Amino acid sequence: MKLFKKLAAAVLVAALALTMVGCGAGGMGSAIDLKNEVLNAIEDDYYTDNKTATHTTAMDAAAAKLIENAAADEAAKDENVTVKDLLRNNGTGNYIAIFMPYGQLSTELMQQAYIAEMKGTLENAIRYVANDEYYADRDMLVKIGSPVIGKDDPIEIGAATGKIKDKNYLVLLVQNAKA
Repeated sequence: MKLFKKLAAAVLVAALALTMVGCGAGGMGSAIDLKNEVLNAIEDDYYTDNKTATHTTAMDAAAAKLIENAAADEAAKDENVTVKDLLRNNGTGNYIAIFMPYGQLSTELMQQAYIAEMKGTLENAIRYVANDEYYADRDMLVKIGSPVIGKDDPIEIGAATGKIKDKNYLVLLVQNAKA
């Protein structure tokens, strides 16, 4: 009987473990690559709305270059110059840049909240792309050049992480794929 109970307990533990893996327990876990999760969520969201969002390495490179240029700008030493100012003044092209502090988030709830914030900001950024006052009032949103993106237009996206003014940021760049 003891052997049967031990065997039953082992089978139950194995079944629970498989159930948790199958259901995605642990979710993104502590080793999340939040940058890729943000990009994947945007692509999936667009796909479910029968629109196209394409993640490209060229856009990743543009985001990385933007961070590098902003961090190297001498104006970054001035405490009155914001990260938004640095991104706006160091970018080339016609992009929307969404930026948020970037760090290791411990819980899946906070990771999902971060991703939802990025997605929501993108939706509003495109909706109000022609409204300069909207952009002026948003701390994590900046237009570089003169982006023109309609709500149904296909977009190209890319992201990079890096340090600007002694703080880590994730910078998401978005442009009209037709441009």
